[in-house]
Amino acid sequence: MSVLSNSTHFNISNTTSKFLEISVSADQNSSFRIRHKSQHIYETPRNNVDHVSYTSWFVHSVTNVMHGSSMQYVKINLPVNETVECEISCKSALVLETSIKDKKSRDHNRGEMIIPPETQGCELHVIYNQSKGLAYTSNGNVAIGLNNLDSQTVIVASTIKTMEGHVIDIEDNSPAMCKTHIV
Repeated sequence: MSVLSNSTHFNISNTTSKFLEISVSADQNSSFRIRHKSQHIYETPRNNVDHVSYTSWFVHSVTNVMHGSSMQYVKINLPVNETVECEISCKSALVLETSIKDKKSRDHNRGEMIIPPETQGCELHVIYNQSKGLAYTSNGNVAIGLNNLDSQTVIVASTIKTMEGHVIDIEDNSPAMCKTHIV
């Protein structure tokens, strides 16, 4: 029994004060298709498949036009306060891996969100929010009080909402983090 491909319209918003890099892939080394008009999305297509017949070439060409090219992964460079739109067709879970790109920060940890197939197939809004964690002194100890502050943990978490504003609970959703210098 085959699984039908879910076509999902994504609005991906960066509401943080940090530049984000989001890598999108399908789990289990599956491919997916993407359509977009954004200058912030960079595609890495799957290796081309040799077509045995004219019919297989024709079907492949029509699918590329209607649903986009078959991708291994795409990278989204998401500037501060920007939203990108894309449509992704996928038969398996989508993996969104998030990195905070800030030259003034250190100790980066990637975030990851896995969107299962049962959540796909509609219009979704992925929102990246920022919060702050512990502050540290110049020698790396946790700061107590407001004296001698040197750096602070920045946490970038993702939330998925339907276009009606209902939050969808994603079980596999871990935030990206880094320590940034306090000016």
